[in-house]
Amino acid sequence: MVSRSSILVASVTGAGVAAAASALLMRRARLARPDLFPVYRPLHRMIEPGEPRQVAVIYNPTKTRAEAAVRMITAQLGFANWPRAFFYESTLEDPGTGLAQQAVKDGADIVIAVGGDGTVRAVANGLAGTDARLGVVPLGTGNLLARNLELDISDLNGCINVALHGTSQAIDMIHLELTGHGKELDPIDYLVMGGAGFDAQIMNDTREDLKAKIGWLAYVGASFKHVFTRRRPAQISVDGGTPFARKIRTVLIANCGKIQGGLNLASVAEASDGRLEVIVLTPRNVVSWLRLAGQYMTRRPDTRFPVVEYFVGTSVTVDFPRQPLPVEVDGDVLGEVDSMTATVVPGAVNVNVYPEELEIRTFSDLVEAREDLVEQQVRWWQRLLRL
Repeated sequence: MVSRSSILVASVTGAGVAAAASALLMRRARLARPDLFPVYRPLHRMIEPGEPRQVAVIYNPTKTRAEAAVRMITAQLGFANWPRAFFYESTLEDPGTGLAQQAVKDGADIVIAVGGDGTVRAVANGLAGTDARLGVVPLGTGNLLARNLELDISDLNGCINVALHGTSQAIDMIHLELTGHGKELDPIDYLVMGGAGFDAQIMNDTREDLKAKIGWLAYVGASFKHVFTRRRPAQISVDGGTPFARKIRTVLIANCGKIQGGLNLASVAEASDGRLEVIVLTPRNVVSWLRLAGQYMTRRPDTRFPVVEYFVGTSVTVDFPRQPLPVEVDGDVLGEVDSMTATVVPGAVNVNVYPEELEIRTFSDLVEAREDLVEQQVRWWQRLLRL
């Protein structure tokens, strides 16, 4: 005879399995069709549309959610009674820079980059120095600029709302000049972070198929291959000062420092402060790697045995006198270099960000926003139940 306790255990177990399966199915559905399965954020206030503006959308067609993002942008434009957007598809020949320049010529006030960090950087390069605003809809693995702009990368609908209706903020770029094997290479501008050594080696060895399947965790496996390789000598000069020598694992030049996992590699750098930050990592063995991890977790520098050092300025030159090192910017590997010089370009690009006045940080903010939140929940359920 089956006892009541056995029935209860079986019922609870079955309910737990069913709930887990439902959550997994919903997650997969949301990843595949974010336009049909919106993220539920009950304490997030959406931005109301303002005066109509002309929008251009530059999207990377290789991203699996690009078509869904285009549909969601079109839907939000219709809801706001704004003009139909101009759409441009990026290619290997033009990942976004020329398309962004063309969008501005066509009359776009807001140019939305739909894709990964490479697409965002290319579009930003095309908008630098113009009055047009950049909107970011992150579909990549790192989504570094989106993280530094405090966007919720899991909420595609919310990111599109900010890209269309956010507050304009001027952010800096970093202009990077490179020399490889004695020859000057094409310069490049970037928005978040570039570096030479360990980080570029990881980017170079990470498999694209793994990135597509497990996201940024794919970088973890590639990192083990290079954790204990020999450190390389480097000569570093900040703001034209006297060069100093270090044996480095990697050297990073950051406009801002937030990366995956909620980690901030920089100590003070922000996207709009008109400065860059040089981050020098020098761990040599297991113990020093553990000390490095501890410093980042506690945010307390170890002045006696430093394994990470920070230098702030407006320009930096890094030379690798013995052996060239691979360099990457915003996750894209550029090749090996003997020397690199980075200069900050203040306020180069206007980006739409979430307005501070709409953020809910205190109970009084919540009380003030209650009517907006209730209305948004009604819209969310109506949208979901229309399925």
